[in-house]
Amino acid sequence: MRSSETHEGVFSVLEKIVRAHPAIYIIFRKLIKFTNIFEKDFDGLKLLDINKKKIDIIDVGASDGIASKFFNNNLNVGKIYCYEPNEYFIKILKKVKQKNIIIKPYAIGNSNIKKRIYFPRYNFMNMNYDIISYAHYDRKLMDHFLLDFKFRKNLSIASSILTIKKIGLFKKRIHLIKIDTNGFELSIIKGLIKTIKKDRPALLVEMNKDEKLISNILKKFNYEGYFYLINQKKFTKKKKSNALNKYFLQKKHIKKEMII
Repeated sequence: MRSSETHEGVFSVLEKIVRAHPAIYIIFRKLIKFTNIFEKDFDGLKLLDINKKKIDIIDVGASDGIASKFFNNNLNVGKIYCYEPNEYFIKILKKVKQKNIIIKPYAIGNSNIKKRIYFPRYNFMNMNYDIISYAHYDRKLMDHFLLDFKFRKNLSIASSILTIKKIGLFKKRIHLIKIDTNGFELSIIKGLIKTIKKDRPALLVEMNKDEKLISNILKKFNYEGYFYLINQKKFTKKKKSNALNKYFLQKKHIKKEMII
């Protein structure tokens, strides 16, 4: 969870409080999956022309299954392929009571490799709590992430080894791909390029420094980039400074009247 236009009004204030202390953040993260609170720009998915029949989804960076819960509650979903390489989240996903979730316990990449990942670890009453939502491959970047917390006592940086695999084509047609991998969205796009070329799914990608490179790759397959306007319930091509996610869509995914 990062600062964005994700939650408005009272919840924006609550978000700042939650992010101030690691203990509050951990508790809130555990509780949020039992609520309907989620990133508001995901609501744009309900307006796309992809829900006329059951859709199959790839959820890359599935985390604890919060996005999959949104998909099942709001879309006409068939199967959800959840790619999540972190053991902490894999254990949680296995406990999720959603029969259409297929867990893939590794990351997607251009080759089959192992890679070290770093994340904040909070020690409370001699118990370690890993804040995997902030996990990243860049060790130096973790120092910047820690500054998000005003109370940093008992916070340290831990690491683990993740499995990254090159994947082939899916037997089923993929209608939607969601990617949220803390800055490694570009490598995921490259790893899924054959599926994107074959199925031309709608994509919802977390924003990062590689946005332009991702846009250039997807333009080759006739994708256009859009941002969802929460209040207007419309899409725009104009970049929003506080946007958290970006939609990459083809003409078949969206009606003209939904674009302003």
